[in-house]
Amino acid sequence: MANPLDTALQRALSIRLNLQITLSSLPVVEEWMDIHLDRWLEHVPMPPEMPNGERVEYLAMIGSDLRRMWWGAWGDPAGFVPKMADYFKLCNIAKSDERVLDELGGALEPKRVGSWVGVWGGKVTTGWLFADPQPWEKIEPLFGTHEAKFLLKKWVVDNGVTNITRFMQSIGDTAFSELELAVPGDTLDEQIGRTVRAFLHFTGAPPPDGVIDAWQHATPGFKISARIRGGAIVRFAGIAPGLPIAEVAAMCASAKVAHEARLEKLVGAMSQDGVAKVEYGRAGDRAGVDVYVEPTEAAPKPERMGSEAPEPSMPPRAPEDVN
Repeated sequence: MANPLDTALQRALSIRLNLQITLSSLPVVEEWMDIHLDRWLEHVPMPPEMPNGERVEYLAMIGSDLRRMWWGAWGDPAGFVPKMADYFKLCNIAKSDERVLDELGGALEPKRVGSWVGVWGGKVTTGWLFADPQPWEKIEPLFGTHEAKFLLKKWVVDNGVTNITRFMQSIGDTAFSELELAVPGDTLDEQIGRTVRAFLHFTGAPPPDGVIDAWQHATPGFKISARIRGGAIVRFAGIAPGLPIAEVAAMCASAKVAHEARLEKLVGAMSQDGVAKVEYGRAGDRAGVDVYVEPTEAAPKPERMGSEAPEPSMPPRAPEDVN
């Protein structure tokens, strides 16, 4: 019988390799960015570094136009915090960012913490996250008085929401906070209706009809996310779990965003379990569709796309907050 720790270690190593292989197929990742992405991977704890060999949870995102990517991982703070501390030192974290992490960690005492790294807008962005539910009554006092807090509080109160499901923070210049909240509702139609009304509340306009139609193929468990920078919500998104990859192209067409034909192949290469969730986000007058997967240890290797493959035509680079 295989040793459970050995099995967990093999899984973690395979996921790490699988993520690295995928990078060669993403035109958004420039050569100079490799060292930053590898540094993040090297500071995700391996099973021997986790309490009782506990597994680390991974999530990976690819933008529908292949112009955005994001990796995140989280787990028990006892295993993650020491590795995160070393990682952020290598990132030259500012004292102000350190204080935010320490203060929020002390106030919320999360049971699941992690780090993340992303590429969009020609930059590498990184930060940390708390992945367990947190009471809104503990989150609200952490924000000052501004428009974003007013909008969030009204939606939370009107919809009877008591917890956020994720808190994410970037570090560095123009840092942002991002909150994720579950959409109440007993049925899929009820959750879709509330998500549409959330877009009206936060952005002033509903999602395109084709996006709403695609959501009918998802599963219950919808969420919304709001990104806050400078006291304003700079990006708002609706998150549909279990949406088949076949629906993404139609969703992109309706939202008037680019959809690369290679997306489905890349998603299949990263995870045998398929799509975990699809996020339709809006930042000002720009929109984006992002596909998330939970990377697996036994995903098939993606088709090689080296210099012999034609470079795909790409739309102009979208602003940072589209992701």
